[in-house]
Amino acid sequence: MWRRTVLAHVLFFGVLAGSTSADTVILLGFTDMKSRLAVQRAVQGAAVRLARPGCQDVLNDFADQSGRPLGTKLAASGNSVADAFRVLRFYNDRTARRCHAGKALAFTQAGSLLIRVCGDRFTWSYSQNSTATEIVLIHEFLHALGLGENPPTSEAITKRVALRCGS
Repeated sequence: MWRRTVLAHVLFFGVLAGSTSADTVILLGFTDMKSRLAVQRAVQGAAVRLARPGCQDVLNDFADQSGRPLGTKLAASGNSVADAFRVLRFYNDRTARRCHAGKALAFTQAGSLLIRVCGDRFTWSYSQNSTATEIVLIHEFLHALGLGENPPTSEAITKRVALRCGS
């Protein structure tokens, strides 16, 4: 009986902490299991979308701040789209000012591998339209690859990602 209890605790805390599997989504600061699950599923859905060649075309629609197309930059790094997406970290930054001002579900800075998620808002949005949250994560992935903003506007980026990756 004690072995089952120990095993259950190991599995439970292993899920909370994450494992070292290459397919594990790295989630930081998600203590609410509902938010954690919503973000994990949205990340997995975004990864499936990014595996489609038509969706990957979005990388050639945008350039980094030096003018180099994101697809070219990624190819030169030797990483696949899946590899580049897999190294992202997702942090529940629900108390951030950007999460309370406006409609942000997630945000990051150009070149950063840390995607800040507005946990409560993201979770609610995921429950309403999971595709839209997956599109948001792909949008943030483009920023992680070096895409700046303004120009293009956030709306223009999301619209292009939805066009390439939405169906």
